[in-house]
Amino acid sequence: MTRTIRISVISALLVLLCCCLVFAADAPRLSVQMDAVEDGQVWSAAKLQDDNWYSKLTFNETGLVEISSDQDIHFLYIIWDRIPGSWLLTEESAGHTLGQLCGQGNYLHEYVALDAPARSVTLHMPKAGAILCDVLCYGEGDVPADVQVWQPFYDDADMLLISTHADDEHLFFGGTMPTYAGELGYKVQIAYLTHHWEQPMRPHELLDGLWTVGMTHYPVISTFTDYYSDNLEHAKTLWDLDEVEAYEVMLLRRFKPEVVIDHDVNGEYGHGAHRLNTWVLQQAIDWAYDANWRADETAAPGSYLEAAQKLKPFQPLKVYLHLWPENAVHMNWDKPLSHFGGKTAFEMAEAGFACHYSQTEYFKVGRRGVFDCAAFGLYFTRVGVDTKLDDPDFFENITRDMWSDGPGVYVEPIVDPPEETGAETDPEPVEGVEAPEPEKKPQTGSAFSKIYLPVLITVLVVVFAAGGIKMKGKNRRKKGKH
Repeated sequence: MTRTIRISVISALLVLLCCCLVFAADAPRLSVQMDAVEDGQVWSAAKLQDDNWYSKLTFNETGLVEISSDQDIHFLYIIWDRIPGSWLLTEESAGHTLGQLCGQGNYLHEYVALDAPARSVTLHMPKAGAILCDVLCYGEGDVPADVQVWQPFYDDADMLLISTHADDEHLFFGGTMPTYAGELGYKVQIAYLTHHWEQPMRPHELLDGLWTVGMTHYPVISTFTDYYSDNLEHAKTLWDLDEVEAYEVMLLRRFKPEVVIDHDVNGEYGHGAHRLNTWVLQQAIDWAYDANWRADETAAPGSYLEAAQKLKPFQPLKVYLHLWPENAVHMNWDKPLSHFGGKTAFEMAEAGFACHYSQTEYFKVGRRGVFDCAAFGLYFTRVGVDTKLDDPDFFENITRDMWSDGPGVYVEPIVDPPEETGAETDPEPVEGVEAPEPEKKPQTGSAFSKIYLPVLITVLVVVFAAGGIKMKGKNRRKKGKH
């Protein structure tokens, strides 16, 4: 390589390297002027930038949040107190006013990419009004890791976790999400039997905990209010039991998971709602597979039964229950996970639970007794029992040709399903159930910087090293000649 060519190559690589470094930078959080407007009155909305869920602003249908910045705003990260429904964002860009319909994903923590960079943005509250906790503005660059860019529910999940409460998913399922969703990239969908809207901090803790352990698809949260119960029979009276049963049948048919994970039949420390969750699932395994299950009932519009009736019969391949004594497996949550910088699945379960500030005084992720988050048993299987007990895998014996979204169809209903009338229809929207619309994915240089930056740096180092060696050799030859 001649010196001229070498210099040209190095110059080009340096330019590319500079571009990579620019793209690799996280977008800066901007300090902006933010005002609240309602019924013609204006006041400061500074508390919407304080990173505090407890400081909120409540708006009626005329409410606005007006934002101005001396730098271009590229995206917003909005923390709502309750899911607002659809709302309008307008932005002033290049002398034009652009309108953007937001909120269609029904996310409590909402990422909004602007249609064009703007220095003036206005949030228009929905007709029912809304309560805002935070509105954070960012400039150009990669979306920071702590900004949650949620994706819709999976159409077809590999694994379904049915957690009773927010925090149970870390306490009792342990490293399942960090391992299978974060490290291995399985499509893991989580659904909750109860909601915590009466405790406003807990839905935020739920989302922060899931995001921490590598979950990126939004959780399903039921319409059943959280109540405490100390036994199964009492728990059966807390909600409409028919709807609870329909909810879990709907989950199995809707997400078509190969593997399902659920609670201990004794409710871990005796919680009746945990017991009810698993008691229903034990029966729903067959109910969801039976095309005639409650098929002749008239379902109320918007009910879980209506949603379940519209879906095709389905049965998972494997079901694991926490602490189930038969076909027991003890998962290895102590493997370092590259996705989390070498931290183990157990450490990540602890990190996920640490996001549940309201609960850390009472519980902790454990390794013993009813809190052993690695102890499971294979309650149901259509593919044989597990044999790799020294290194268990929830997906053992499941081959790709068995996959519900792979080639061929492995699930046939017990009886003939109702006559097909055309393409399968999705259930009518049910609060907390129907898959939300996809949000715009972050338009950043993250993929470019993560994939090509290391390659370019390596090439650059090699070129410099080769050039140095060759130049050193030339110098030595020149000295020899003289």
